[in-house]
Amino acid sequence: MTRLRHICLMALVCATLLAHADGIVRWLEMRHDFGTIHEEDGKVSCTMRLVNDGDSELIITQVRTSCGCTAAGYDKAPIAPGDTARITVTYDPVARPGEFNKDVFVYTNGSPRRSGVSIHGTVIARPETLSEFYPVAAGAMRMTGASVPLGELTKGRKRSSYLTTVNTSTSDTLLVSVKGSQPHLKAAAAPDTLPPGKVGAVTVFFDTRLAPQWGLNIDTVTVITEPLHPSATAVAGTANVYVMAQVLDDFTQLTDKQRAEAPIIEVSTDKLTFARDALTATLTVTNAGQKLLELRRVWTAEPGITICCDKTRVKRGKSATVTVTVDPSQLSQHLLNGRMTIVSNDPSRQSLTVRLVGEL
Repeated sequence: MTRLRHICLMALVCATLLAHADGIVRWLEMRHDFGTIHEEDGKVSCTMRLVNDGDSELIITQVRTSCGCTAAGYDKAPIAPGDTARITVTYDPVARPGEFNKDVFVYTNGSPRRSGVSIHGTVIARPETLSEFYPVAAGAMRMTGASVPLGELTKGRKRSSYLTTVNTSTSDTLLVSVKGSQPHLKAAAAPDTLPPGKVGAVTVFFDTRLAPQWGLNIDTVTVITEPLHPSATAVAGTANVYVMAQVLDDFTQLTDKQRAEAPIIEVSTDKLTFARDALTATLTVTNAGQKLLELRRVWTAEPGITICCDKTRVKRGKSATVTVTVDPSQLSQHLLNGRMTIVSNDPSRQSLTVRLVGEL
């Protein structure tokens, strides 16, 4: 029994000695604030120091950064107990306006095996970068675009998206608001108070259950910016943002029998031609399927064009007539090259396009 206790005691002593034999990492700096920097001034660097508080040599085995815009250099020589090593962290602000927060992870053979430091700051972009990456201005704030395309959405789905914003002012905090929300579309700025040089977003949320139209829905919201503290140099402004979503029915759950019995849309032509002495043209829409064909929407975005449909519900084997009339005075040019869209409940062809052409 005494022998067993002796062995256990020796093992405990050895484990303790081994534990204290490791190098121990202690950082003198763990976070560096670059403050406000200018993109045109190029890369910036800082130094982070660590001390080996252990009883054995400490070796930095690897350094990783959280982003390709950040690089780190270090001394690969062993760090003796009590000595100090330095990590040089470099950030590249080119084409990266706004606030940044980056992490650097340091791996060693000591304790802890992995530790981290971080850098942060705000980049003031040069005018060329702002024009390229943030082409739309709303006063002193700029945005990555003036449209939010949401793509095709089946009825019942929801989708959100956003535009990135940046306050280009070096001194003025901006109040940002968005007007134009509707039952199917909500839009907001986050944050709604944007400090100088900071990055934010204009977010939109689209609910197809409340969408007013089948097919393409185009909505407009207005982004408004005004300085928190008005002054002679503060710049306010507005910008329109267009939100686009193609709303279609969800026919994925139809059985083979239901598809076989579904309505089938057929049109008499895929192109209507107009002339100065022929400003009206017609086409026929026929239901070649079994179930009732619903013409959910017949429309065009072209100015100066009027569309009239004599019926929107077409029985099996029956037809509807679509009449299209052009007003040349409303056209921006004499050459017409547009299109008309027909949205129906044909599961195989929900949306079809008819070209509208002519020299007027």
